[in-house]
Amino acid sequence: MVGRPRTFDTDDVLDRAMALFWRKGYAGTGISDLEEATGLGRQSLYGAFGDKRQLFEQVVERYAATVLRPYLRDVLEAPGSPRANLERLFEHWQEAVASPNFNGCLVGNCVAEMSARDPEIADILGPQLEQMELWLFQAIARARAAGEVSAALDPKAVARAILALSQGVSVVGRVHRDRSFVRAVVQNAARLLDAP
Repeated sequence: MVGRPRTFDTDDVLDRAMALFWRKGYAGTGISDLEEATGLGRQSLYGAFGDKRQLFEQVVERYAATVLRPYLRDVLEAPGSPRANLERLFEHWQEAVASPNFNGCLVGNCVAEMSARDPEIADILGPQLEQMELWLFQAIARARAAGEVSAALDPKAVARAILALSQGVSVVGRVHRDRSFVRAVVQNAARLLDAP
């Protein structure tokens, strides 16, 4: 027996669920919240996406595709100067935190919220943090190869430091919207490129 065809756009549902998880966190998002945000009933949500954890896993993949890749990877891999690309990324972070609807980083938010309580959620989020670190590492290594940063710079260590700073400012920036605070953090991230 063939079921009824789906009458919703999967990406639209994932985007609505993503906005909710991003704003309220994993634990703070209930099934009734997801029903209201997506316009789908519980049975339709479960039938199409599985349980809450399975839906969240798909949301994280959607976040990687629609946020992390275009706003991190694509900026870092743009043609031209690798260092200028890194500096452009820092400027984007400053603009994002200043936005009135800034909600931090979905991955970082949920890591902070859930990693100690739920190792399975950490397993979903960990690879995204590793991917972000890899993109930063590759950009810094390209900048070093181009002579735009010191040859003595350790790309791995600097990538980890920049990732930690970015995640920290994305968490703190949700409540501390002072532009001078964010600018200082971003400037410190940029200074890491000049470290010996």
